Amino acid sequence: MRTLRYLTLFAVWASPIAGQAVQDPARLAGVVRVQVRADAVWDEQITVSAGGATPEQFVEALRQSFASSIASADAAPSIVPGAPNTVACHVDTFYESGLIVYALRVHAERPGADGAPVITWIKSWVGSYSVQQLHLMFRLGEQCAESFLADWKSVNE
Repeated sequence: MRTLRYLTLFAVWASPIAGQAVQDPARLAGVVRVQVRADAVWDEQITVSAGGATPEQFVEALRQSFASSIASADAAPSIVPGAPNTVACHVDTFYESGLIVYALRVHAERPGADGAPVITWIKSWVGSYSVQQLHLMFRLGEQCAESFLADWKSVNE
């Protein structure tokens, strides 16, 4: 009985994905259908002080630009509601006297054994815009899509 448990654990540990770093594009191999999601933590000071969009407007613009960038790509997985794999774009924002700082993360996830989402691939970076460049914040969904698609294409074409 102990040997059987050891072998089972070893088989899980030795799976191809187990040895790959979470940012390794190989983790996206074989992903052909995805659903997309976008969310953000929006610093209200952007709206109040800079006259920017509301959190709801920003998240909707983020979702639309993210989804349309993937859907319109020459080579990309199909967007299918309810697909087992989800690709998500997340933005955290912070306002500081005329400067909007953001952290951007794009990741792929799928349900784990217990049904809870498990991140299978991830990329993240930070940046900033001056308040005068606020309109560029609405292109962050495109940046998420470009990062995801570059890695996806590297292992699926």
